[in-house]
Amino acid sequence: MSKDKSGAWEHDQDYLNLKGEARVRALIETFSQKAINKEDEEWTNSFFPNLKLVSASDEQPHPKVLFSFTVEPQHCNRLNNLHGGCTATLFDFCTSTATVLVSKPGFWQYLGVSRTLNTTYLRPAPVGTEVLIECDILQIGAKMATLRGVMKRKDNGAVVAVCEHGKVNIDPAPKL
Repeated sequence: MSKDKSGAWEHDQDYLNLKGEARVRALIETFSQKAINKEDEEWTNSFFPNLKLVSASDEQPHPKVLFSFTVEPQHCNRLNNLHGGCTATLFDFCTSTATVLVSKPGFWQYLGVSRTLNTTYLRPAPVGTEVLIECDILQIGAKMATLRGVMKRKDNGAVVAVCEHGKVNIDPAPKL
């Protein structure tokens, strides 16, 4: 990844040459390396290396990704449970990653931007807890997508939180 003239990050599009899980792994590696190398001061950098891709499937009709995440103190509220804002941000990142499975030039190659992110919190995830974050594409069209996320405790499968994520495609119009 590199910065454009305005200082915004430009996403490397090489991942589009890959398929399925390899495609998702390449994109995650890009974000992870940026965090490890401290190339910027984005606050989500603290997710890495605690956020790991477990699997990805581009099988239709609902392509999906599965992540694991270990809750660390910097992700917690004053009660030492995963902070709601951190939960929402994890959902934002992880559900958006599912779009990589179907993206192609001119179709979700920039992964879009959030329009809505509805999160329901069901139970705490204390510091040290490993959670699984299951994300799938419910619907994706040329301009809008609806994604779903479910966060569960790995040890007992208890659902911690769920989300529905609406996205808008921001790919530039194709040049004629």
